[in-house]
Amino acid sequence: MFEDLAEFLLRRASEEGVSFADVRFEDTTREYIQLVNGRIVTLSVSASRGVAVRVIREGSIGFSSTTELTREGLERALISAVKAARALGKGDKSVAELGVKEGRYTFGSVRKHPSRVAVDEKIDLVKRAYSVAKNSGASSATSRYGAYYGFVEVYSLDGVRVLSERLVTGISASVVLRENGKTGDGFETFGASQGLEYFTGDKAPERAAERAVEMARLSLKARRPPAGEHVVITRPELTGVFAHESFGHLTEADSIFTKTSPLTGRLGEQIASELVTIVDSGFDPRGGYVLPVDDEGTPTQRTVLVERGVLVGYLHSRESAALLGMRPTGNGRAQSFAHDVIVRMRNTFFEGGDWKEEEIIRETRHGLLLDKPAGGQVEEDGTFTFNSRIGFIVENGELKEPVRDVVLAGNILEMLKYIDAVANNVEISTSPFGGCGKYGQMVHVGDGGPSLRATRLLVGGER
Repeated sequence: MFEDLAEFLLRRASEEGVSFADVRFEDTTREYIQLVNGRIVTLSVSASRGVAVRVIREGSIGFSSTTELTREGLERALISAVKAARALGKGDKSVAELGVKEGRYTFGSVRKHPSRVAVDEKIDLVKRAYSVAKNSGASSATSRYGAYYGFVEVYSLDGVRVLSERLVTGISASVVLRENGKTGDGFETFGASQGLEYFTGDKAPERAAERAVEMARLSLKARRPPAGEHVVITRPELTGVFAHESFGHLTEADSIFTKTSPLTGRLGEQIASELVTIVDSGFDPRGGYVLPVDDEGTPTQRTVLVERGVLVGYLHSRESAALLGMRPTGNGRAQSFAHDVIVRMRNTFFEGGDWKEEEIIRETRHGLLLDKPAGGQVEEDGTFTFNSRIGFIVENGELKEPVRDVVLAGNILEMLKYIDAVANNVEISTSPFGGCGKYGQMVHVGDGGPSLRATRLLVGGER
């Protein structure tokens, strides 16, 4: 769509004497509908259309962006980027070479693309979820629909010519139940890089509401868990939080070359149980966010971070790969054309093992089975505090009374050593609602894994 403008800008960049330049065009749309207690409170459609210009001059990077998609507008953005690089003086920045520089990546099989579906049908999705929640006795219910779609194009002086389609859709339901002076809440979200045909069958809005109600009813009966050190089994959604939040960030190469990550210089080292394999990938057939190429035009191949307990990889942009003498992995990402590329995850997950979840439960004498993450925080050294909304006490291989609002604390590099059972039920999820934040930028990601068991994890609860 923007080939002519890109070629013009790259010719001008050569005339400015830069050693590298790339230009990234974006034309994307976000849709959001929120229904609260039977009333639509938000119905929005917002477009993001503009261009980012990045140059390297004498080893320093300059960046600029504009919404003015004309030759004059692009030239002004280019001059601003060159001036920014010049102001920094001489530096040591460069970009690594790419093996594949051209491609068109689109979603050819989408039957009900959100751009071609009437708004009434989208509103119907949230109404259907709300109806089920309300008819189940919820005192308060919220349902949402969201979508992000469009195109990103990247062109560079060293031959990158890439067009990439972006797509993620989702629905969610959350409910609050009140009974005998007690309050229970529940939620469910379904998301995928697919069209609205995805939201049928087990992924229908009614099913999202049913699961939210089931969780809320369980929450009404649940209590706080016993505090102390326990055996903990995490279900796939909670497992994904550990993969992404507490481990994945440690492998992003900007924290490696600044030496703020505890994984710096540890490639080839056994850092986890031999049952642990952790992957970051732009695509996985089991689910998650589909990102075939990153915002630098690098194909997003499957990157193994930990293989059978051994640290084997980091996540790289072209810049970080050049700084560390490694290959780009397709992890150069930006929130929009108004943001420069930084190192970001895509779909980060634990690989599956040989156990079945029911076997892990049956072989657990005493512990907790936990599900549904509910926020938390992570420090640069991998120390975490996470919350799990719901779960069960496990006694002699059986699920007993439910527990809620469970706090988990520890360090991921310690926890990984205590994983002694990994199931084969890998699930990878994504959502258009929010994403991963870093340096003020938010991008869509996926995370997940199987159910797994850690023999030692600190649990906050009742004594």
